[in-house]
Amino acid sequence: MKIKILGPLEMSAAGRQVDCDAMKPRTMLGLLLCQANRAVPLSVLREALWDDAPPRTAHKNLQSYVSTLRALLTDSVPLVHRPPGYLLRVGPEELDALRFVDLARQGRLAARNGHPETAADLLGQAIRLWRGPVLPDLVSVPAIAAGATQLRERYLVAYEDWAEASLALGRHADLIDGLDELCWEHPFRERLRHAQMLALYRAGRQTEALAQYDTIRQALARELGLTPGPLLTRLHEAILAGDRSLDIEPPGRTRTAAPRCAATEADLARTVADFTGRDREAGVLLNILGAPAPAAVVTVTGAAGVGKTALAVHCAHRLGSRYPDGRVLVRLRAPDGSPRTEADLVAELLQGLGHGPVPTDGPTPAALLREATAARRVLFVLDDAAGEEQVGSLLCAAGDAAVLVTSRRRLMIDAAVHLRLEPMTVTESVSLLGRRIGAQRVAAEGAAAARLAGVCGGLPLAVRVVGAKLAALPHLSLSRYADRITGEGQVLDQLRAGDHQVYTRLTQWLGEATPDDRAALRRLAALDGAEFTLDDAAAVLGVDTARAEGTVERLIESHFVEARAAEVQAHAAAPTLLALAGLLRALLREGDALPAGAVPLVPGDPCSPPQPQRQPTEEAPVPSS
Repeated sequence: MKIKILGPLEMSAAGRQVDCDAMKPRTMLGLLLCQANRAVPLSVLREALWDDAPPRTAHKNLQSYVSTLRALLTDSVPLVHRPPGYLLRVGPEELDALRFVDLARQGRLAARNGHPETAADLLGQAIRLWRGPVLPDLVSVPAIAAGATQLRERYLVAYEDWAEASLALGRHADLIDGLDELCWEHPFRERLRHAQMLALYRAGRQTEALAQYDTIRQALARELGLTPGPLLTRLHEAILAGDRSLDIEPPGRTRTAAPRCAATEADLARTVADFTGRDREAGVLLNILGAPAPAAVVTVTGAAGVGKTALAVHCAHRLGSRYPDGRVLVRLRAPDGSPRTEADLVAELLQGLGHGPVPTDGPTPAALLREATAARRVLFVLDDAAGEEQVGSLLCAAGDAAVLVTSRRRLMIDAAVHLRLEPMTVTESVSLLGRRIGAQRVAAEGAAAARLAGVCGGLPLAVRVVGAKLAALPHLSLSRYADRITGEGQVLDQLRAGDHQVYTRLTQWLGEATPDDRAALRRLAALDGAEFTLDDAAAVLGVDTARAEGTVERLIESHFVEARAAEVQAHAAAPTLLALAGLLRALLREGDALPAGAVPLVPGDPCSPPQPQRQPTEEAPVPSS
């Protein structure tokens, strides 16, 4: 079956046209195709089909439309029920939109690997699949309009990539007409205008190239109150100066029309191979950062070891087509936990984008970084931020890049979208453990696996350490290890593998708290139960409820304390049931049973536990999370 949506809807099977004229089934089909291979919830389908109140027979009508569509579609394009709705399973060989995305991705990869001819061919195939506006008779439906807009944006990016690859091959004469039309339709896209100006200049039409710069300069000033970015300004100045570097390179040498940012997989840390769960959180990040106009800054905050970095890197890898000009991760802290300087971080971001050494007599590194991201689709992952001041200085230098920040505490950043990452559920933790040691071994001792998951406090780092130890000791039963790890004072001592000690990560995190907050946490850890109420906190802290509430809320903001959602009252000023995050309670209670070589939380801190010397044991290595 062949289905086309990059224009009016067209379907054919075995070379014969297939029609879907009835409006309701056609609308449902259009929405499913825009969300191909993703389940579309019934609520979204109802809203698309009946923008006002759905009829009482809506459910029965939906079933009828599904039957109609299944009769039209062949076995190669199954329409399946997938809670919470329906999913249309289709591949690039059946749907032109998926074929377009696949060709564009291959073309960008060829360009990055220095093969402009292959890139131009693949990207040219991709843009030739476009036949006009996506599903023009259905865009009155908001959900379909959103999908059409996203596809249109992808088309424009692919066209820009194709134009730059073609310019590198000296094919400027083939570009001018198409670029003229698109620049008229999209007057503020600077990459399109850059390609248009360079094509005109190389065709001997210098005056027209300069006129195009003046056109966008006036439009930006009149409509947006802005000036052209450094990408266009530099080209304008080079044309005025008759810069020979704008001429076509001799055969055997290739150069794109403008400096391109690197976008290889090496720009990011390797994604965690056993990444498990987090479907909701990953969906939120992918929807925000994958939107046609993504939020400029997104923060992911949570307790130490809860998996913030793994989630950020996982999503950044999946956003490759959205950010073809670069995805770069930098660690904002040194190995000892101290914040790195702005100069070091900006230099590393420039290096990740393929920039050479920064000259001492030229623009500042921050200015170079803003220029490198101008009118580009770049994603920066700023990992383990120390605070707002450190992130703020980098945001000023990041220019047009989208930024994903991870931090152990909530950051007060204007206009940022915030996501709080909670500990993994027991089910997710058991699933992760199964990926580390084998699902059969976990299934054979399900109760013991759940006990181990509970001990790990929902921290993926701790689960991976447990998995590494059990993988290295296949003779050790899960129940025996669960008995060992839950023994008095044994939790943190057992959660060591190679250089990855959960204790080290937790103590660095706890060291960021104020002395008063550390003292409060130690008193809360002394309570008999793992969970406590606000009244319990007031009693153990020796303060009234109002002051205890302020302390607890401050600890929640820093992720040291969790509010158990199931127990939160709808109109209460504070949660009624609280708990210390992850393994923090074990850290604070096991002062006489900490791993050898442990360092004080803060030198001279009276809250730091005593440090007995103990011979370390050999453990299996564990990959970084």
